[in-house]
Amino acid sequence: MSNTFFNWKFLAAHKASNYPVIYSAVSSRLTGKTWYANKHTDIIIDGFPRSANTYATFAFDSVQNKNLNIAHHIHKKSQFLIGAKYNIPAILLIRNPADCIVSTLIRQPKYNPESLFAGYFLMYDSLQKMDSFVVGEFTEVLKDFGSIIKKVNSKYGTRFSIYEKSDENEKRVKNIVQNQDELKNASDYEQRVAYPTDKRKEEKRRLKEIIQLPKYSKQLGKCIHVFEKIVSA
Repeated sequence: MSNTFFNWKFLAAHKASNYPVIYSAVSSRLTGKTWYANKHTDIIIDGFPRSANTYATFAFDSVQNKNLNIAHHIHKKSQFLIGAKYNIPAILLIRNPADCIVSTLIRQPKYNPESLFAGYFLMYDSLQKMDSFVVGEFTEVLKDFGSIIKKVNSKYGTRFSIYEKSDENEKRVKNIVQNQDELKNASDYEQRVAYPTDKRKEEKRRLKEIIQLPKYSKQLGKCIHVFEKIVSA
């Protein structure tokens, strides 16, 4: 399940994201990713892994009438610190930590629960004190993402097109997600793909029992507290 150096890098990146300009510049050079937030960004749509990042990003993009510079899939607080600096419209995606961390463990077995709990807390704890984004809670994103875009337009005075949850739109977004997925050629793709599958149900039950063990109770409790503070704000 775990890999010491992999988990060390994960937590080091979360700590480094407290210095958003430096972190984004160095990380973008190392990873080659181009979707870090900057002063030219039109909107930020980001959150901890497995919080509907892929769905929200492509659902939003699929209905806009022009190409937009969307900052997404960095999964660090740096995105929102930069967003606050430049007053960039932003959607902070967040999911119940138990479900979020179990899903992340399934997606990437190299993580260990301790690191994921710590990363979740590092990302969201300081953001709960900010008012420079709209919250996109996981279940609401999947149920009615259009309502979240409406909140963005109201908060920032923007005129982004609203996503409608029709069968046609959902099919198109699912198609995009599955074709864009970095794991699509992996042997265990069906287990780790962004959309849920039957094969993942048993593994999900097993991992949920693990993260609810007493040794994780303090970390889980802290993450649940932050989650509830953000979604109720």
